[in-house]
Amino acid sequence: MPQAKDDQGGEFGGEDDFRARSRARTTADTERTTRALEALLAKLIAGDRIGCRDTVREYMEAGHDATDALRRLVWPACAMIDTLARRDQIAAVAEHCATMLLTQLVQRLECGLTKHPARCQTIVVTSGAKATEELAGEIFAGIAEAAGFDVVFLGGGVESDDMYAEIGHRSPSYFVSFAASGPDAPKLRRLIDTVRTHQPVPGLRIGVGGGVFTRAPGLAEEIGADFAADTPFEMLEAVITLGVEARRSGVGSRRAASPISRPKAA
Repeated sequence: MPQAKDDQGGEFGGEDDFRARSRARTTADTERTTRALEALLAKLIAGDRIGCRDTVREYMEAGHDATDALRRLVWPACAMIDTLARRDQIAAVAEHCATMLLTQLVQRLECGLTKHPARCQTIVVTSGAKATEELAGEIFAGIAEAAGFDVVFLGGGVESDDMYAEIGHRSPSYFVSFAASGPDAPKLRRLIDTVRTHQPVPGLRIGVGGGVFTRAPGLAEEIGADFAADTPFEMLEAVITLGVEARRSGVGSRRAASPISRPKAA
């Protein structure tokens, strides 16, 4: 019996054939992303502004949206630049130039993110003084805004007293920090201790991400954070999950007594 034809005259080979075609498409997309990431990394280190923009544009023209470009190109490139710098495998000037180019790409891509309905919840976001930490905060701020949150991004270098004052002024539902270098942990610990003692915003949930918190399991919980994540995207998933769990349990804005939350890797 002849097999059925599809609209293009091809043959439907059944479920196994469909799965094979699906795997082939996935493999081709992964290979395309790998090539694009390698090209972007080389152009970032070389300081090739036009080449960086062209690489991202061509990736999106191949069927990827702004979120894909941020998640699969820009953020991995940022992590690689940070790793190369910590290993002294690139010069400081190359790191600085690459991070500046990445920041410009992030700001362009943020304009193309799909916007979701307002959640009427505020997130105060801060970072460490390192440019790559600020970039992580910038990416998180952009995707959180697109997800419907009101975001206040303080950037890096803000002192604990000023962060505490801003929390009291803004009354956020969440405070998120990408201060990921070792020296930042004591500052965060002081801030969290003060927030827990004086409770300027009852029910405030505090999240920390990346860097030292990835390399030292248990540190986030030790300093009193409610949740932790390794990337800006996992951080947003953690925030959304906490909100869903709070609504399901009917606790409203009250802070749950559950152990620290860390989203599973995709």
